[in-house]
Amino acid sequence: MPVWRDIAVFLDATPVGEHIGRHAAMLAQRHKAHLVGVYGVSHESLHPAETHARGSRAMGEVMARQRHVDEEKVLAAARHFGDLVREHQIGSEFRIVWRNALGDDGILRALHCDLIVAAHPKPADLPAGWSAERLLLTTGIPVLLVPNGWQGETIGENVLIAWNRSREARRAVNDAMPFINAAGRVTILTVDSDRHPDHFGPEPGSNLLEHLSRHGAHVDIANISSGGAPVAEVILGEAATRNADLVVIGAYSHPRTAEILFGGVTRSLLSGAHLPLLISR
Repeated sequence: MPVWRDIAVFLDATPVGEHIGRHAAMLAQRHKAHLVGVYGVSHESLHPAETHARGSRAMGEVMARQRHVDEEKVLAAARHFGDLVREHQIGSEFRIVWRNALGDDGILRALHCDLIVAAHPKPADLPAGWSAERLLLTTGIPVLLVPNGWQGETIGENVLIAWNRSREARRAVNDAMPFINAAGRVTILTVDSDRHPDHFGPEPGSNLLEHLSRHGAHVDIANISSGGAPVAEVILGEAATRNADLVVIGAYSHPRTAEILFGGVTRSLLSGAHLPLLISR
């Protein structure tokens, strides 16, 4: 059974970064994990006019100002991260990824952890390329996406599994086991399973329920019809009805391409989610 011993969080010094950092620290405390704070220094803080500087003196002044801005942001993020880990009494480290390394996927591949926690959409000060797709593709590590507007006090105490019996969904369930085992309630949700009896079988979700129950999880099943509504809306509606604080989903990928190809349901969940999502591939 998976156990989280290292959790990484992608953060910055903005309120969004502080929000995601606090949730990551709470998770690390709950699961007795080591927390790695990752801060990327990007080009995005440059003023547009400064990108047109000419001459060695002008360029030197721009670079000096940029270094000062970078250092202030890094120090602010590091101070906040330090406050969080002291408050939650957890082991930690703070890593800085400088702008000349941001395009190197080797940085992400070198990130050894059991779970990545990231805000969605990502904090403004983080590099544009650090999307959920890239994190999943490059690291192969499950990603917990927490919406910036999420005001819930807990994550993973009431879990909804979006179950379609795919390989990706099975992997997501396995990656989410630390959440599932600790949850007070777990719901296996299938949508329109009655339309695909050969795929789901005569009792959709029953085999997964038995498996999770043997792990000690408190599980029930909801097999519902979409009624013609978009599946993502149905999933989010059911999550709201059940007061879920986490949805577990599997992402889809094409083995012949160099990018994640999220299915339509997954993309719709990402764009409309009002609660945390754990995504795996």
